[in-house]
Amino acid sequence: MRAFLGFTLGVVLWFPHTALAEPVLGDHLDEIFIDDGLTLKEVVDMTFERYPQSALIEAYQEEARALEQRSSSWIAGYPMIYLQYIDDALISNRGISDVQSGYQVPLWMWGQKDASQKVSDEAKQAAEYYTVAMKHEIAGLVRDTLWNWRLVENRRDIAGKILEVAEKLTRVVQRRVELGDLARADLLLAESDELEKKTLYILAEAEVMHARKAYQNLTRMTRVPRHLEEIVSKVREMDERHPAIAAANASVERAQAEVELTRLSKQGNQPTVLLGSDSTSIGQTNKDGSYGTSRNYGTGTNLVFQIPIGGDDWHAPQVAQANLLLNEKIVQRETLRRQLEKALHEAQHNFEVDTAAMAIADRRKTIAVTQIEMSKIAFEAGEVALIDYLKILSGAQAAIRDATERAILLQKDTAIINQVLGISP
Repeated sequence: MRAFLGFTLGVVLWFPHTALAEPVLGDHLDEIFIDDGLTLKEVVDMTFERYPQSALIEAYQEEARALEQRSSSWIAGYPMIYLQYIDDALISNRGISDVQSGYQVPLWMWGQKDASQKVSDEAKQAAEYYTVAMKHEIAGLVRDTLWNWRLVENRRDIAGKILEVAEKLTRVVQRRVELGDLARADLLLAESDELEKKTLYILAEAEVMHARKAYQNLTRMTRVPRHLEEIVSKVREMDERHPAIAAANASVERAQAEVELTRLSKQGNQPTVLLGSDSTSIGQTNKDGSYGTSRNYGTGTNLVFQIPIGGDDWHAPQVAQANLLLNEKIVQRETLRRQLEKALHEAQHNFEVDTAAMAIADRRKTIAVTQIEMSKIAFEAGEVALIDYLKILSGAQAAIRDATERAILLQKDTAIINQVLGISP
C-alpha cells in the first residue's frame, strides 16, 4: 500500500499542464481572447484610432490649415468700410457738407507675410510630429499593459498548478491518515497549506482580471495577439528621430516662428490703405447775402495711407511673452531629453540584470526539480516529516515560478528598451 501511495504522490507533485478549469471569483471575468492573426502593430493602430487624444490631433491640424489660410491672404487683417459725413449746420451754417467713403485694407509689413508663412509651416510640421509622437506613446501604453497581463497570467497559472498539487497532496495525506501511516495533525497541516495556496490563487486571479480590464479600457478590444516578443534594437543611443524629441523640436521651432511674427506685428497695428471718394456740396449765396437752395457739388478721389511708427515700448511686452513661451518649450524639450536618457539607462541596466538573473533562475529551477524528486522519496520513506517536506516543496515551487517569470521580464525589458529608443511595433 505504501508503494502505491508513493507512486500516486510522485505523479501529483509534478506541475500539470493546465490550471484550474473553473473561475473562483464568480461571473466577473472581463474575458479577452487570444487571436493568432492579430499583431502588436495592429493593436497599436486600432488603439490610436479610438484614443481620446485623436480629437486633439484634429484640432492641431485644423489650426495649421487656418494659419495657412491666413498666410496665403493678400491682406494682413480685417478690411473695413469707411464712411464720414461733415457739415457746418451747427456753426457757420453756410450749407457746406462733405461726405467721405472708402474701403480700408490692412497691408503686410515688410517681412511679416514670410514670418506668418513660417508659423504656418512650423504648425503643420508640429501637428505631424505630434501625431507620430502620440502614436508612439500609445504603443508604450499597449506594450506595458500587455506585458503586465502576461506577467499576472503566468503568476495565476503557476498559482493554479501549485494549488492543484496542494489539493492532491491533501487527498494523499488523508488516505495515509486513514491507513494509520500519518497522524491527524499532518492532515490538518496539509489542509492549512491547501487553503493558503487557494487564497494565493484567488488573489492572483483578481490581478489577472484587473490586467484584462486595463487592456480593455485602453484598447477597447477583447482580443490580444498571441506573440508579443520583440528583438532588442541594435541602436544603443537616442537621436533626433525619436518621436517625442522630434515633436519637442517641432514645438520649439513653432514657438521661434511665433516670436518673429510677434516682433513684426506691432500688436496688430498694421499699415493700411484706404481708397474711396470725397463728395462736397456748397450752398450758393444770393445777391442779398442769404443762402439759397441751389448747391454746387464736387467729387474727388480719396486715397489714405496709414503707417504705424514707433510704439516699441508698448510692443515689447508682447514680444517678451512670446519669447517666454519659446523658452518654456526649450526647457520642456531638454527636460524630456534627460528623462529619456535616464529611462534608457534604467531599461538597459534592467535588461542586463534580468539576463544575469535568468541564468541563475534556470539553474535554481533545475535544482528545484531535483529537490522535489529527492524530498518525495524521503517523504515516502518516512525520513522527512510533512512540515519539512512542505517547506522544501514551497522553496522549489518558488524557484520554478521565478524562472518562468524571469523569462517574461526579460521580454518586457526588450519592449521597454525599444520603446525608450523610439522604436514602435
